Amino acid sequence: MSSSVRKSREKTEARLSLASGLTILPGIGARRADLLGKMGIDTIGDLLLHAPRRYIDRSAFSRIADLKVNSTQTVVGRVVRVETKLAKQKHLTIAHLDDASSRLACIWFNQPYLARTLKVGTIYVVSGSVSLSRFGPTMFHPEYEPYGDELLHTGRLVPVYPVRPGISQKQMRKLTKIALDRFGSLVKDLVPNSIRRKLNLPGLDRALYEVHYPASPSDAEQARRRLAFDEVLLLQTIFAISRAQRQVKRQARQHDLGIARMTTFLPFTLTSSQQRALELIIEDLRGNFPMRRLLLGDVGCGKTVVASLAAAWVCLNGGQVALMCPTEILAEQHLEALSRYLFPFGISVALLTGSMMAEERQTVKKALATGKIKAVVGTHALLGESIDFHDLRLVVVDEEQRFGVIQRSKLIEKRPEADLLVLTATPIPRTMALAVYDDLDVTLIDEKPPGGGNHTTRVVSERERSRVIDEIVARIKAGEQGFFICPALEEGSYGLRNVRNVAAEMGKLIGKDALGILTGQTQRDTRAEVLERFASGKIRLIVATSVIEVGMDIESATFLVVDQAERFGLSQLHQMRGRVARGNKDSVPYFVVSDSASEIGRQRVKILETTSDGFEVAECDLALRGPGDLIGKRQHGIPDLRFARLPDDTDLMLVAKEEAFTRILGGDSSEEWRLWTEAVREYVKGNIVIV
Repeated sequence: MSSSVRKSREKTEARLSLASGLTILPGIGARRADLLGKMGIDTIGDLLLHAPRRYIDRSAFSRIADLKVNSTQTVVGRVVRVETKLAKQKHLTIAHLDDASSRLACIWFNQPYLARTLKVGTIYVVSGSVSLSRFGPTMFHPEYEPYGDELLHTGRLVPVYPVRPGISQKQMRKLTKIALDRFGSLVKDLVPNSIRRKLNLPGLDRALYEVHYPASPSDAEQARRRLAFDEVLLLQTIFAISRAQRQVKRQARQHDLGIARMTTFLPFTLTSSQQRALELIIEDLRGNFPMRRLLLGDVGCGKTVVASLAAAWVCLNGGQVALMCPTEILAEQHLEALSRYLFPFGISVALLTGSMMAEERQTVKKALATGKIKAVVGTHALLGESIDFHDLRLVVVDEEQRFGVIQRSKLIEKRPEADLLVLTATPIPRTMALAVYDDLDVTLIDEKPPGGGNHTTRVVSERERSRVIDEIVARIKAGEQGFFICPALEEGSYGLRNVRNVAAEMGKLIGKDALGILTGQTQRDTRAEVLERFASGKIRLIVATSVIEVGMDIESATFLVVDQAERFGLSQLHQMRGRVARGNKDSVPYFVVSDSASEIGRQRVKILETTSDGFEVAECDLALRGPGDLIGKRQHGIPDLRFARLPDDTDLMLVAKEEAFTRILGGDSSEEWRLWTEAVREYVKGNIVIV
């Protein structure tokens, strides 16, 4: 076998191993694999990259005679006696350890199996908080394991992982250790050595081991930075590849319909910020290279009308436009808005979503392929490989943070010459821009149209919830309308208020006919009926999940209640607040905080009382929660930042950006860079795992 073939096979084996399911590991059956899957751990690669959230230092050993009360310490001793007792209806297992200096009692409640597990004469390492009992120095429920060459739970810096009920810390440590032993050496370090040496970062195999089982805090930090750099270099390479796609030259597009004539059809005047944004977009649309632009603005700033006018310009040039949204509710709202703005130009708009009847979907797809339909609004169904466009020239992605760079790359990969306009009303902190939108030119709409209502945000405790309900009932009886948001759909989520129960509660107070329900499970026809009755004033209150966070543009809504507001992200709450005061009436958003909420949770929600600036809200959210919750792949569709910490690792991000953009746009042809970029392209397609 030739050297090149052998190396190729080794790489393939390594990638397949990382992508393998967890049941190939001992001790993981279907049930445990399901539990781990709910934690986002589905493969060996996921397990290796399940980052510890902190470490406990159990590395220093103490003599039993030197133990200090109320201090967590670690000792090594031989079990000289194990006994069981029944005290106050509790089953006690007591192991007595001796280390020649003194004796220590280790006591566990209601774990009788330990009397068989702990062997007399065996040396154990135990770690825990020391107290005094009638047995002398005592540890209650200490961590323990037999003394040996390789300690996982004691006698070292011990990793503490994010877990869920059914998966213990001990199990997580054992599983990561098995995965490291079996697969760690097979992982191929794809990051070019020349880049890694610049930053003095360790090799990947060493970093993977030491992030889980470091010898010292400095080793743990070095390992984390290495893995963080892999993450940010992956991101920046994807961004650089996207930038490079713009080099696809095309024929410049012209149309005699100017912006001034287009805006005469509007029943209002664009703000100067909207006008400036539209001019930049039209300039891009006319250009020789594909547009990749982000239109960023706070809730209610008027991004939709700007995007609609851009769509009209493209359609009047003979091209097609596709607008993609994360939810069907948002798609239906955009269908209505886009149809309203494009109607004066004689352009009709179609809808394409996953819940449509097959025959209806097929009709729309055929019309797109022939060019009969110029503009289409849809959900992720627009990503479908079976959908062909006659002449797709503009892709608009709304609430882009729900999709991410990989999804938008897939959307335009068939038509790299098409223009891309990304919209988001979720302000992104400036410190996060490098990680989320670095492949796009950013345009900010920084003023709101005149005439909108104001918010008077109130954050209240759970004890005041009944008073809030009395207030909104009075508002409803006075003819007002609003929303009531719950963190759960139905009973079963421990400790969460749910739509079903709250709807029953409110129905008794205002009457069932005045109440509607909207959730992610609401059928399309039912949803349309609820929104129609709400718009006509027949329904006074909509009880919903966070599904109405975006896309709900009903000017008559004047109040909002969010139950257990601490359960939602700060920017998400700001988005919900944007569902009211969309007309010229003032509104009151009520955020009800549970008595059981953490202090940080209370602080986070309280911020909404002090500012209505979405960008300030986003910065506060980043400072309190960190980037993981803000740009994790399940929420935003970009590679999950498990190890990178922003803004702390901005230096790594800047180095990654410089390397990726310089090498890709500069045409670096080195072998190590070619292998890296090939791997990144395969990663985007979902074919391989990159650590």
